[in-house]
Amino acid sequence: MSITINILLVDDVENSRELLRAALLACINEHKVEIEANFFHAATGELIPAQIMQHRIDLVYLDIELPHTSGLEVLKQIRQAKSDIMVVMVSGESSQENVSAAIKTGANGFIVKPFNSGRILDSLQNYLKKAQSL
Repeated sequence: MSITINILLVDDVENSRELLRAALLACINEHKVEIEANFFHAATGELIPAQIMQHRIDLVYLDIELPHTSGLEVLKQIRQAKSDIMVVMVSGESSQENVSAAIKTGANGFIVKPFNSGRILDSLQNYLKKAQSL
């Protein structure tokens, strides 16, 4: 039995959003992950908490580097609006500082660009574990 989830991809580079979407779909299909995914996209961090509520988002992949604000600030807003949502930070910069700041701010995971299917699969499986425990 599969579950349907709404996934929000937040990245200012359209190509990065599309690559992540393709990688997520490949992981779902190749590894037979029990998920049917609906995708939503955003290029900036503005109004993300409102989009999460409007589209009933279950899982967010959030770039750290966004125009006008940082992904870490958006993560704080998400945590204030809906603390139980799963948020995976995405960045081309995997410095210890970035990873530590993301986890300290409340991220449920961290994926480095270019995308690694193993890390994406881990994030999906972590989401399923969390969803099944609710």
